[in-house]
Amino acid sequence: QPLNRGLPQILLRRNRPNGFADLPFQARVLDRFPSKDYRGMPFPEEELPLFCYPGGSYLVRKKLKDLPLPKCFGFVVKNERGDSIYVSCLSFLEPLTMIRKGELDLYSKCRQGTSLPHRVYCQQKKERSHYDFDNCLLAFDDVVTYECKTICLVG
Repeated sequence: QPLNRGLPQILLRRNRPNGFADLPFQARVLDRFPSKDYRGMPFPEEELPLFCYPGGSYLVRKKLKDLPLPKCFGFVVKNERGDSIYVSCLSFLEPLTMIRKGELDLYSKCRQGTSLPHRVYCQQKKERSHYDFDNCLLAFDDVVTYECKTICLVG
């Protein structure tokens, strides 16, 4: 016999927090070519990250076999004079670099002093894994931490 007997059922699923993978980061331009603006055509350095990552950039924890394919998209930005700037983008995931990991470790230490949920998460993670927080963002088992990157052609 069915257990619900016509009554609605509620299913509850709790996701385990992934630490920094749950937080959006402010996107920024890491590099550009050419390094100088063309005369009459300034590079949209402040606007570009806002269009590429409107909700912020996230860290992604996945197995290599589950990674999504790169995505292509485009948009048009108007500058203050009304000129159209056409942008084509290729967005992909790249494994977390040691430099970026170091930045996140420093950010984590600062955040533990200001965010109670982050402090509790770090303490629980340390108790569960017997590793210190520096190792939490690196690969364990076959899951790897990736950061989002986008290559843009601006014209």
